[in-house]
Parts: sequence; structure tokens; C-alpha cells
Amino acid sequence: MLKCLRAAWIFLVLGGLCLPEAGAQRCGVERWAVKTGTDGGASQVDLANPQATTIADLIALPPPSPLPGGSRFAPAENTVFVVNATLTDYKLEGGSHGDSDYHLVLQDEQGNTLVAEIPSPNCVGAGSPFAAQISSTRAKFDAQFSVTSSFQTANTPVRITGVGFFDFFHNQHGAAPNVVELHPVLDIDFSPQAASGDFAISVSSPTMHLHGGGSSSINVNATPIGGPNLPAVTFSASGLPAGVSAQVTPSGGGKATLLLSANFSAPSGTFPVVVTGVASGRSHSQAISLNVSGQPGPTDNQQWEYKVITAISEQDVIDQANQLGAQDWEMVGIVRASGSPAWRAFFKRAKRD
Repeated sequence: MLKCLRAAWIFLVLGGLCLPEAGAQRCGVERWAVKTGTDGGASQVDLANPQATTIADLIALPPPSPLPGGSRFAPAENTVFVVNATLTDYKLEGGSHGDSDYHLVLQDEQGNTLVAEIPSPNCVGAGSPFAAQISSTRAKFDAQFSVTSSFQTANTPVRITGVGFFDFFHNQHGAAPNVVELHPVLDIDFSPQAASGDFAISVSSPTMHLHGGGSSSINVNATPIGGPNLPAVTFSASGLPAGVSAQVTPSGGGKATLLLSANFSAPSGTFPVVVTGVASGRSHSQAISLNVSGQPGPTDNQQWEYKVITAISEQDVIDQANQLGAQDWEMVGIVRASGSPAWRAFFKRAKRD
């Protein structure tokens, strides 16, 4: 009898050591149905029309507050997004607190990051419309990398296709400011080619400062992705507080100057302003932080002096504006004229005694 018990104990121990990963697998809890497509709204996800986007666009999306538990936050969580990025590192979310996902950190050229997750197929319910794609993506990742429960560096370009998802913040490595993720990942391409005719936009400064009665400007730039040709991009600004107006002056070649002006009634504070470029059915955005501070009203007899400059090129405008800015001159307008010099800019500053 003792020999039988000993044999049974040895079998259980050795058998336990040889169990496959699925035997000891731990799946997730928080918003798990939404993460894996077993929620009631999964059928509303538009799998047939994936939307090309960027990390910068995704991290500018407003998150839900509070996060819904078992339902989706439309439209982001009903949308399949496609992102070209760099896969910086990855790991298996294992251990007693993990959910068996592959945790991927994606980064763009500006250093913005977000998390993408590939669930374990063993943790996805059979009724999920994502099940087959999750299983295929997990297999593709396993063929490329050997995943462990510690972060490993990849630094490889990828194209990720995944469903938009907002997570709870719990100090995730690579988490976006709004904790948006691509979860689940439905496809991954390790040899991506950018879509022809697409573009990215950038701004010369992530912040702008305005005084009541004053103006400030930054440069906006669009660059082509996937080819040498840049579509005709139209820029706009949204999210402006009351009392602040915007003027966009295109300067050709995908470049423009965004001028913001505040009247004396503009409220003080910090406001998120979104600069958006639209072309060829695509839209990309960059968020800037606008700081507005009060200024003495017009009855305080503030005196101003003005200056007009001419310039032969856009770079000449920038160089002169930088020099004048060091002398407290503030640009209030810019126009492009025919002939030479091609540019005229207007500046003002508080009159000095």
C-alpha cells in the first residue's frame, strides 16, 4: 500500500511538471469580456473596415469616465485600428496576478507609447468573433519571438491591427496617458509598408502661452508617409476656450502657421487644444497645451508699439521672429504676398518708456 501511495505521489509531481501552459493558465477579470469579445456588444465592432491611425491620434482620444464594466465605449471600442509603430519590448503577463496576455509596448517617432495585448487563445470564449484572429496572431508572434514573463527588447517595426480599448491604470509599462490600448490584437505584420498617400503632422511646440489681449503662434507641419507625395492637408484647431480664436495661414508644402488670439475676457487656465490635419479621407491630430493668463484691461492705458518685417522665405520669417522674440516682440499676423519679398509679418510689444 505504501509503495502504491509513493508511486501515485511521484506520478502527480512529475505529471504536474509536464503539464502544458494551458493547464495552469490564469485568465483576466477586469473588463475581460470586452477584452476578448465575449461581451454583448462585440458584434458591433466593425471588423470589415479597419481604420488607419497613429499612436498620437489614439492617445488624444477622450477616455470614458467612469470606465464601463461589461459594455463598450463607442466609437473607439467598436473600431478596429491599424497602427504602424516600433515594438520596443514585450512579455507574458504570467504569475499569480497575470492574465496570460502578451503585453506589447508600441512607440512612435515622437516617443509616444501605448500598450497592445494578445490574449491567450485558451482564455477566449468560443463565441468571440475575434477568436480565430487572436489565435492566428498569437501563433505569428510565437514564430517570431520566444516570450517569457520578463520584458525583452525588440525594437522592430510592426503594423498592429487591433480593437480600441480603454483600460484601468495600474502602472502598466508603456501605458498611454489616456490608457487607451489595442486589445485584442487581431493581426501583426513584422514587415510593414506604410499606406501610400498617408501623412503625419507635428507642431513646433507642445505648449502655447497667451495673455488676455495678446496672440501667440506655432508652426504646424505635415510629412508624407508611404511615399514621396504629400496630399493637400487642411489644418484646423478645436477645443479653444471662450474668448480665444484661431487663424491658420498655410505656407505651402504641408506647412502652416497657427495663430491664437485671446481677448480680455478669455478665462485664465490651461486648456487642451487639438490641431487636426485632414487630407484624402484621413485625419491626424496633435494635442497642445494652451496656457491663458489674465492681463490688465484696456482701460489701464497700455501702450503698444508695432513692427512690420518682410522676408524672402519661410525660414527667413522664422529666423527674424526668433530674433524679435528675444526682444519681447510678439507675432500677431503673417501673410504671403506675390512677388519678392514673399512674406510679411506683423509684431507688437508693450511700449517701453
